[in-house]
Amino acid sequence: MQSNEVQAIISENEAFAEAWSKGDAKAAVSLYTEDAVRVGAFGDVQHGLTEIEAAYDRLLHHTMPGATVKMERGSIRMLTPEFAVWQGGIEIFPSNGGSSLKGHAVQVMKKVKGRWLILEGHPKIFPPPLAR
Repeated sequence: MQSNEVQAIISENEAFAEAWSKGDAKAAVSLYTEDAVRVGAFGDVQHGLTEIEAAYDRLLHHTMPGATVKMERGSIRMLTPEFAVWQGGIEIFPSNGGSSLKGHAVQVMKKVKGRWLILEGHPKIFPPPLAR
């Protein structure tokens, strides 16, 4: 059973990356629980679906329009049958062909009505290497 749960979480993350890469804030937020919290890569914090959707709308249409994201398969730690932690690398590719932004995300996942949704999302972008 656990391997089915792991695959289900991976599938939800793939759906999230696809929604993000299409610039679809509504589809991205559909992968969050109603009481979700998101602490964005730039330090912004949102509570609940309305705030999270507005943040994705700004991110996907103003801050990084046309950018795409790639998420690693990552690792999954099952905490209980209803809670898990996913973490893995992320890479954002700007639409202008500039350098990609690499980072890491940690998500607390909650099983809701048979789906694994994001209860807490914490993506972080690594700072550029220091010049020497």
